[in-house]
Amino acid sequence: MNDRPPVSKSEKYAMIKKNPRSIITVISFLFVAAFPTGLSAGPETNEAAYTIKFGTMAPSQSAWTDLPVKLLIPIVHDMFGNKIRLVVYYGGTMGDDSDIIRKIKLGQLHACCCTNQGTVKAVPELSVLTLPLLFRSYDEVDYVFQKLRGPIESLFEDQGFYLLFIVDTGFLYFFSKNDCSTLAAIQSHRVFSWFGEIQLETFKQLDIHPVPVAIPELPSSISSGVTDAGTGPASWLLATQMYSHVRYALDLPLFYGPSTGFISKKEVDNFIQDLEEHPEIFAAFRKNFASFLVSLKPESYLDNLGIKEKTYREAGMDVLSWLKRREIDTPSDVSALLFGIFRKAERAWLTSIRNFEKECFQGFAKRGMKKVPLAAEDHARFEKAAQTVWSKYSGTIYPEWLLKDILAALEEYRAQPGTVRSKK
Repeated sequence: MNDRPPVSKSEKYAMIKKNPRSIITVISFLFVAAFPTGLSAGPETNEAAYTIKFGTMAPSQSAWTDLPVKLLIPIVHDMFGNKIRLVVYYGGTMGDDSDIIRKIKLGQLHACCCTNQGTVKAVPELSVLTLPLLFRSYDEVDYVFQKLRGPIESLFEDQGFYLLFIVDTGFLYFFSKNDCSTLAAIQSHRVFSWFGEIQLETFKQLDIHPVPVAIPELPSSISSGVTDAGTGPASWLLATQMYSHVRYALDLPLFYGPSTGFISKKEVDNFIQDLEEHPEIFAAFRKNFASFLVSLKPESYLDNLGIKEKTYREAGMDVLSWLKRREIDTPSDVSALLFGIFRKAERAWLTSIRNFEKECFQGFAKRGMKKVPLAAEDHARFEKAAQTVWSKYSGTIYPEWLLKDILAALEEYRAQPGTVRSKK
């Protein structure tokens, strides 16, 4: 199977496959959207007054960066007359998620568009989202985030950040060279593990004994036979070309990983204070925003940006329509507009990421990969192991109330007509 041709993707995802550095940074862990440059004031009001530096591990061309690059960043630049510039450091050029977060705390960067690893590094309580078998579908993920958005934002603020957006790293599936439809078959594999303590504990509860492999060495470990199975998102298998070495995928999402964008609370608060202390700069913001709205013709504007894809165009219309109803009366309104733009675009962003996952699986299937269901007699064993892990870490790495609120939201969602009810 090593001689399978690469999965053909459109040009906008080509860098994931062609750029070796991008592949390594994706391994270090998956992708996420990003932007860049720092909240530093410029001396002239006819130049960019502030630059916001974002770091990300995502390549500059991927489902995680495509929408912000094509739509959101241009809107931010245009609506403030380039008084705010978003600068993106892509592909791990600022290091991995931990490096980026460290540089934010040092003031060298201002924001991160982070993978699951970075999200949990910044807000350890959100490791609760990575629990095994917690979510069964993306609809459940969306429902929980809708219900718990406020508490999640508060957790970020407690750590010194403002949350900009939540999208997906994605569901992690079990992939293997040989059949994985039963627990016994899975246990017979040489499984790698890289997703952290919760994944290791899950494997322990299932009597699966992972092979220790450094993250950058995972693709070579499976191609050389050191390992022959593991978990990961479909996008990861594409990026690393690991799909060429596995034939089976368990049709059961074992873990979920969020991707988030967040910005230094200290820098935003300083930015607002600076506008309060420099009314001439704030006046320029108000003037440019008003001029942008007066001249804005959404359809023509999106045409000029080259936004043709339906999902992106609908997102653009939604964002621009929302902006036309906004006003800048105080300096805090400026930051509220920035946060609002990302929030309004989340649905389209998620659609793009999830469609990419579907495309990956479709490509894998064409090359012979089979999705297999878990044997019915093994479901109870998996669920028992999962709930043991839930209990083990409740009240330690995440608070009990957070897991209880998530489970209550899931129970509420599953009780709705047409949804799968909770298993007792």
